[in-house]
Amino acid sequence: MTKKGIALVSVLVAMVAVLMMALGMSYLAEANLSTGRNLAQQAVARQRAEAGIDHALAYLRVNPNFAETRSVSGNGYTGTITPLVPGEKYRIESTGTFQQARHAAVAEVRIEVIPTQRQNPLFGNGWISGGRITVNGGVDLHASRLHADKGYANLSGQIQVCDENGQNCKNLNQVSPPPITGGAGVGDTQCNASGNNREVCQDNQPRYQVCPVYQQPSDPTFTCQDAITGEIKRWDQAYRITTPNVNNLSEQALGVRVSSVIPDAHQKNLCQVEFTSLDPGQPTELTRFLIARNVTPVGNDTNTLLRQVLPLLSGLRVCVQGNVTLPGGTTLNNTTFYVGGTFQVNGSANLQDVKVAAQGGLNLGDVQATNSKFFTNGNINLNNDALFQGDSTIASIQAITFNGRANLLNNRALAIISQGDITFNGRADTHAFMWAGGQITFNGTGTFIGGAVSIGGTIRNGGGQFSIRNSNAENSDLPQIETDGGPAPRVTFRR
Repeated sequence: MTKKGIALVSVLVAMVAVLMMALGMSYLAEANLSTGRNLAQQAVARQRAEAGIDHALAYLRVNPNFAETRSVSGNGYTGTITPLVPGEKYRIESTGTFQQARHAAVAEVRIEVIPTQRQNPLFGNGWISGGRITVNGGVDLHASRLHADKGYANLSGQIQVCDENGQNCKNLNQVSPPPITGGAGVGDTQCNASGNNREVCQDNQPRYQVCPVYQQPSDPTFTCQDAITGEIKRWDQAYRITTPNVNNLSEQALGVRVSSVIPDAHQKNLCQVEFTSLDPGQPTELTRFLIARNVTPVGNDTNTLLRQVLPLLSGLRVCVQGNVTLPGGTTLNNTTFYVGGTFQVNGSANLQDVKVAAQGGLNLGDVQATNSKFFTNGNINLNNDALFQGDSTIASIQAITFNGRANLLNNRALAIISQGDITFNGRADTHAFMWAGGQITFNGTGTFIGGAVSIGGTIRNGGGQFSIRNSNAENSDLPQIETDGGPAPRVTFRR
């Protein structure tokens, strides 16, 4: 064979080899495409089968009790719900399809009562007390009530019962029974109700008695009418109130106890920024903070530096060993203060989502606060220009005092909580929920919407009429109770 023939044969062999390799790669690519296509189809079929399970669960939430097999269907899936134990246990089978792919999913479900949480309904019904209620002056009850475990020291003024709009008002002798009750089965009760004695008192006892909301009857098995539901229950199974614990509330909301603010914040590594004081502060610390954030300090005047620092605290958790004083015109958003001393607002301040735990006390001045929370181990003092909106809370281990007119009607969920007393000096126009371990005192006239719950008693002093209205608003810091949320499916097995 000539050299040319050998070369031709070699070329032909090489071409055949390349062709075979190309065909092999083509077949492999086609196989890979087919596998990918099948996997994609299987994934869609599986998703559709799972959608059938979810559809069946949604059906069971609405229809938790049936004895015959039910069917569900949707985009690419069909399913069946088979009762294993009607009203208690079910098996769900779902098949999903997509082109050539098919997938089956299975779940077993038990029907259980799932507890839900809601605010204790004793907050929002009117004035509820574990002690006595004293009313020196007139009161209009607008779809609200008075309840005092230990009775009434005085009901000397005109008391009217009206609808929720303040219309169709009637005197006590025209309402049977009037919404004024005392605690049943407890000792040391009295009912010296002055001019309204015949309508609300039987001798020296409240005429209309329901389960005590705080006091304990001498008989541990005592049964009575629940103050909220009207059902006959053992006293300790009826709706009741407890003494507020501000340390616990502060720890739940801010992570620290108000009796140990800075030590708790350090122990839990909560401090993102620390200052010795912000009252108005130390120039060196304020300057260092500004430089660290690439802000040029303006001079060395402490008040000027503080005004530069405050806007930069938004979004931070700030620990201050001493006092904090916010100057007038301050605006803060999403800032948490852990304060070893007092927290004070001089002039007006606009606070949005601000949280404060202050060991030394709070003086809130003209604060305008929305969705903000203030907790302290000391006293709280507010003046007549304070305004709270949204889910806001002010809470003290000591006492809370409103000096001057309290104009809080724009709020819908303010919680005012004190382990001691709560006092309003002046006209009180308030939409709030109050919870006091001591007494709640209103000195003056006004409109009160919400609920006043006190352990030590409630007192209203002053001439003129004072209107009390109920409220369905809620606050996250008030006591929550478990209620039956109704039967709902709980998945015990799924594949």
